[in-house]
Amino acid sequence: MHELGLAMEVVEIVTRRAAGASVRRVVVEVGALAAVLPDALSFSFQLASEGTSAAGAQLEIIELDGHELRIREMEIV
Repeated sequence: MHELGLAMEVVEIVTRRAAGASVRRVVVEVGALAAVLPDALSFSFQLASEGTSAAGAQLEIIELDGHELRIREMEIV
């Protein structure tokens, strides 16, 4: 399942941007043609974020047309 690899990349990016602060929420945009299952991405995000500053963060997924997967915003504490 490639969602785990994508989730690991998202976690890496948001934890780097957070610079040690705790991440509370991450909003990602996922294109319908990206072949990403939102439930699988959400589950994978929870696994990938364990032990990081994003552990326990809420992942919100906004489904769009197209192929993209991008981080729209993140909330840090």
